[in-house]
Amino acid sequence: MSFDFTIKPVGQLVIPPVVRPEPEAVQTAVSTQLPAPQSVAAMANGAASNAVASNAAKVGADTISRQVIFDQASAAMVYVLVDESTAEVVNQYPESWQLRARAYFREQDQSKLHQHTGPIPTNRIV
Repeated sequence: MSFDFTIKPVGQLVIPPVVRPEPEAVQTAVSTQLPAPQSVAAMANGAASNAVASNAAKVGADTISRQVIFDQASAAMVYVLVDESTAEVVNQYPESWQLRARAYFREQDQSKLHQHTGPIPTNRIV
């Protein structure tokens, strides 16, 4: 008596092709053929976006200043990018909400340290 069994395929699996109708805009569109000097070739996947970002950085690099500030309330170093033409903060690390949270928790820790200035009450059995 054998417990082995084999499953044999009965026939070929047939998958019907999916035919999607073209949208009306595609059906009524006019085909265009541009001469070679006017045609546009696709670039590599990320090359176009990197070029745009690097050009924007070069243009804006003249008006952006980098500053490092020590925030005393939160006891943290803050790195800030400031646009000199408008005096607006472009980027900041850590962000202002993080600085406020750090200052709050730092103040909480300081207040806990100052509460225990007197003698600590203990139970003494003689």
